[in-house]
Amino acid sequence: MVQLDIPAAFAASQFFVDLARQRIKKEAEESGDQRPSIYYRYLFYSVFFAATVIVPAGLYLVCGWPGWEQIYWSRRFEELIHTGWANALFPTLFIMGIVLAAYLGFRLAYYWVTTGRERYLRPTYIGVLATAALVVAFCYPSFLLVGTYDQYHNLNGQTRESMARALENPFDFGIAWIGVMVYFFICFIYMIIKIRKESKEY
Repeated sequence: MVQLDIPAAFAASQFFVDLARQRIKKEAEESGDQRPSIYYRYLFYSVFFAATVIVPAGLYLVCGWPGWEQIYWSRRFEELIHTGWANALFPTLFIMGIVLAAYLGFRLAYYWVTTGRERYLRPTYIGVLATAALVVAFCYPSFLLVGTYDQYHNLNGQTRESMARALENPFDFGIAWIGVMVYFFICFIYMIIKIRKESKEY
């Protein structure tokens, strides 16, 4: 969901740097003032993962189940067609937010690792994810219901009671969500294995 995807991109970038921090630190010291090739490699990993894993997963759910994806904070995601430029801009900002968060997460993590402040790294990305999870939890029961903004807020004659339960696979939501999660975790595990292997070979 929107509240998790952007923080997840930031945290994933920091996590990747954390996994390779010893190698990054060593290569940065050996390179002197210049940025080593590993800087650009992990910048690519961070932005590429955000753009090809987190973005399509999030955008797929935004397009198919917009009310659930942004847990009924706004009707704008449901009103994209023929409603003017402002509403249509929201998915674009969502994508830009994910990629920008990945970039900023990497830059901050790289800076900390190469300046001896890596102790801040793990608490930061864990804290970011925990905060995002709390935001979602405080919106209970929105993440358990699939429907429209009007249904969730009991507007225009629609009621929350008419909404479907997310875990009951209404409108194929359950299948889509499981598919997205499987795709994400396969890619995430692949990145962990790849980074660990690279670090051992160095």
